Amino acid sequence: MRLLIKNFRYWWQVPRKAGEPLEHRQVSFLELFYDLVYVVIIAQLSHTFSHDITWESFRNFSFLFILVWWSWINGTLYHDIHGNNDVRTRVFTFAQMFSVVLMAIFAHNAVGDGSKGFAFSYAVFQFIMTILWWRTGVHEEEHRPLSIPYVFFFLVNTILFVVSVFIEEPIRYYIWLIALVISLILPLSSLIVSKKNPVAKAQIDIITDISPSLVERFGLFTIIVLGEVVVGVVSGASHLKTTNSLIITALLGTLIAIGIWWVYFDFVSHRIPKYGIKFYSLWYYLHLPMTIGITTTGAALVNIIEHINEPIQHNAHWLLTISLSVILICISFIIKTIRQEEDRKPMYKGGSISMFFSALALFGLGFIQMNSKVFLVLSSIFLLLPVFVGFIVWLKLIEQQK
Repeated sequence: MRLLIKNFRYWWQVPRKAGEPLEHRQVSFLELFYDLVYVVIIAQLSHTFSHDITWESFRNFSFLFILVWWSWINGTLYHDIHGNNDVRTRVFTFAQMFSVVLMAIFAHNAVGDGSKGFAFSYAVFQFIMTILWWRTGVHEEEHRPLSIPYVFFFLVNTILFVVSVFIEEPIRYYIWLIALVISLILPLSSLIVSKKNPVAKAQIDIITDISPSLVERFGLFTIIVLGEVVVGVVSGASHLKTTNSLIITALLGTLIAIGIWWVYFDFVSHRIPKYGIKFYSLWYYLHLPMTIGITTTGAALVNIIEHINEPIQHNAHWLLTISLSVILICISFIIKTIRQEEDRKPMYKGGSISMFFSALALFGLGFIQMNSKVFLVLSSIFLLLPVFVGFIVWLKLIEQQK
């Protein structure tokens, strides 16, 4: 017992200071395990939406996805800034995972019979984050001007979600919306505080210098969401009779997933954003509509493959074209937020411009009715066009350097 007490601070450390980043830090297995839990909840949301592609379902899906994405963002950013390799970090991370699992259980009917369970689960997550930010302020005086507003807003959101459990629908969802708006404007409170407090300004300057590990983490989350596209293809094809047409369609759906991967990871991933709050905010907020677009791409592919012997449903047709267009536009804007190697700027510029043209072309496909295989082939071509343009520019740059 004496030994445990003596070494208590070693295994239950105070939160790491924002001004003391770990050099050469890589994403840990704990973080990978944490992200894995989000696979389940995203799968639940995607699966529910894929079987009812309507405007109302899209509204509900997007609302719930933003709530889930925001919880992931908060858990991820806190760990990257203040996490340690100690028992405390593991305990609080596992506690967050329990709450996310509970959210996943109720996610398929979170706007419905499971809404009370989802609200309570989300409140638990918010309360855990409240404790984490409170501890940060207690142990790090310099970070207190930022942690106090975070503690206040997280506590308010916790109370709102708990109260919503006892409120009838649809008012319950309006309370969730209020809480979500508070969450999304939370970073703005930091900016307001920093204008009047030089200590807070110094802390924001530290935080907005994004670490390579956080960039890697966003890439891994993108991989998780991309996995849902492949799952959608397999899910749509697995219970149908195997035919050549089905196999071709499934492979084309997989090609779309590959195309999204190629565009994102060739142009964006592992590139550090430019320094400053503007680039910092744009970089991570643009990932939200992009990941929504990737997830809805998977939902659209499920629907298209399940109805392979029928004309493409109007809603699924438009969902895929709009989703791919949004993905490309978001990536083209993310490119403008990252630090670009001087000799590769023409490649980034060419790829970014071609993404806009591809997005317009993909949107135009929404007005044309066609065979599902032809539709997927054209979608894949337009999706991969920026990769081809970037490759051509890259070859020219190499030739010029010889």
